[in-house]
Amino acid sequence: MEFFQCPCPQRGEVKLDGKDQGPNKDDAGNLLVKQCNRGLHFVSLQCSDGKECVSRLVQITDTDPISPLEVPFQCET
Repeated sequence: MEFFQCPCPQRGEVKLDGKDQGPNKDDAGNLLVKQCNRGLHFVSLQCSDGKECVSRLVQITDTDPISPLEVPFQCET
């Protein structure tokens, strides 16, 4: 298993290869770590206001829960 997280100033729903993975942050605003299989994945973030950040193709390998890959997003205002 591999691990990643999606930092963004906004709270939103993480999508991995088009499938919902839940929120990027918990209710206290802390980043949540997501799991996936090793390899290339499309990662996107849909903010609570309905805007979806551009999908990013990322290689996720050699991670662990303590050191997840960061896939950052910056929602446009």
